[in-house]
Amino acid sequence: MKERLVARIRRDKDGNWLVTFPEIRGAHTYGRSLNQLRRRISEVLRLWDRDPARVDIVEVLELPTSLKQAISAATKQRVELEERSQAMQRDLERTIRRLQSQLNLGVRDSGELLGISPQYAHKLRHRKGAGRSLKVRKGASTRLPR
Repeated sequence: MKERLVARIRRDKDGNWLVTFPEIRGAHTYGRSLNQLRRRISEVLRLWDRDPARVDIVEVLELPTSLKQAISAATKQRVELEERSQAMQRDLERTIRRLQSQLNLGVRDSGELLGISPQYAHKLRHRKGAGRSLKVRKGASTRLPR
C-alpha cells in the first residue's frame, strides 16, 4: 500500500511555487511553474529516503477561496463544454451519414448545409470509431467547428 503524503503548495513572495510536506520536517522545494515544481517533488522525496513510486501525493493548493471557487467553476464549465462538443460531433456525424446515404450528397454539400467546412465534414464522416460513443478526456482541448 502506498504511503499518503500531503504536499502544501503556495506562492512565495518572489512569485515562485513552494511545496512543503508537513509529515517530513524540513523537506521542501520550489519551481518557477507548477509543472517544474511537480517534477521536483520526486527529487525531494528521494533525498528524504522516500520512494516516489510508493508515495501517493495529495496536493493542497493554498490559494484565496475566491480563486479556488473560480477555478472550480471554470473547470466544471470546460468539462460540460467538452461533453456537449462530443455530443454535437456525434450528431453532426450521424447527420452527414444520413445526408450522404439518403440524398447521395458529397462532403462539400453536406458541410455547406451544416455550416461546417468540407474538410471537417470529411473528418467526421471518416472518423475512426465512428458510431461509437466517445469518452471525454480530462484536460482535453475543445475545438468547435466554425
